[in-house]
Amino acid sequence: MYPFTELARGFKTYWRGVKWLKQHPFYLLLLLIPSLLGLIGVVVAGTLFLQNHAALLKIFLFEPGQGWLWVILYYLALLFFHISAFVAILLIGFILSNVIAAPIYEVISQAIEKEFFPQSTDELSFWQSFRLVPEELKKMLLVGILSLAFFMVPGLNVLALFGAAFLVSWDFYDYPLARRGLKLGQRIRLARSDAWAMLGMSIWFTIPLLQIVLVPMAVVGGTLMGLEKLAKQKSLS
Repeated sequence: MYPFTELARGFKTYWRGVKWLKQHPFYLLLLLIPSLLGLIGVVVAGTLFLQNHAALLKIFLFEPGQGWLWVILYYLALLFFHISAFVAILLIGFILSNVIAAPIYEVISQAIEKEFFPQSTDELSFWQSFRLVPEELKKMLLVGILSLAFFMVPGLNVLALFGAAFLVSWDFYDYPLARRGLKLGQRIRLARSDAWAMLGMSIWFTIPLLQIVLVPMAVVGGTLMGLEKLAKQKSLS
């Protein structure tokens, strides 16, 4: 029952974040910026796909042979091609909003920490932040490799949207951990114990098109989950 309990916790934590945003309309309005960026990314990617549809079909799809079996295989491949393209378009919206809007997420994450855990707020100096750059580059490389694997590896690509949603949850969870200057390995170990809860939060991100609005709001829940993990670790030490 433990995974189901953790899934429910992540599910509820997301809504805790939404309630907090309702009480802080300024931050809710601020999150319209990444939502708008995600929408622009989806529209641009979708337009480019439609404009190059015929050329892409020639590149990625085989010519149907003779016989009914080839016809069935061709149309199955055609269906899979369009599903993959749809997922890729949504992923572009994910990535664009997440990367460009990272400073907005950081501001909101810090505001949450100051409200819920004012005694534990840690501010890094410029030099400490600079020394953290290699760890962030490692994280970007890891996320990039996992994203490509989800999208490119046959079998895994059908899970691309779920994989991307989980990585977004981890990214939000990681904000307070990164602010404390923890190494990437330490942050991964802490996050691993909350993996099921992050998966529960990620369920909201898999709703087609709506996730453009739902994803940015998860910065609150993700930050709360990370802060609660840090508080628990501190109480045990």
